[in-house]
Amino acid sequence: MKTDQLLTGDLIGVAGVESDWGIAIMVSSKRQVYTIYDHVGMLENRKGEVFVWNSNPHDGVIAEPLQVFINREEVQIEKNFDLFRLNVPINFNGVLEKMTKLQGLPYNFSFLQSDKKYYCSDFISRTFPEGIFPLEEMHFAGDFWEEYYAKQGIEKIPEGQPGINPNDMFAQSNVDFINDLRSII
Repeated sequence: MKTDQLLTGDLIGVAGVESDWGIAIMVSSKRQVYTIYDHVGMLENRKGEVFVWNSNPHDGVIAEPLQVFINREEVQIEKNFDLFRLNVPINFNGVLEKMTKLQGLPYNFSFLQSDKKYYCSDFISRTFPEGIFPLEEMHFAGDFWEEYYAKQGIEKIPEGQPGINPNDMFAQSNVDFINDLRSII
């Protein structure tokens, strides 16, 4: 695996076929997108050994080897992995310190702001410096979200609450698309 082009702080956007989950996430941002991203992680390149920091429903907040991340994400269907890079200077040592402190915390299935649970894009946005990934009003309209929240026992859907999803993150002007990750590795 060629890892010299993968930098600490690079972001991976995971996109699958148009699933109910991916479409529901896209609709929650009310943003026109051409690729539907349903998961995001941040790379850490440890002298050629690449890890992905992310929060996922199985493990919560975790740093895992890149290939483990890819294999887990592709359990059900083949997915695309796009590489993004910030075009503003960031102290990634500070970001990694924050991520390390949150390691092991559970996944946030409610998508409500919490200091004890994190969903993928919430985890990334809150470990980066303030203003890099601003929260936006989330929209949870439709049958998918009604059923989703009913299964969790949440009676009031958090319509209009602040949040962020991968599509919102990659639409920021401070984030540049680099390439399909597989064309690099």
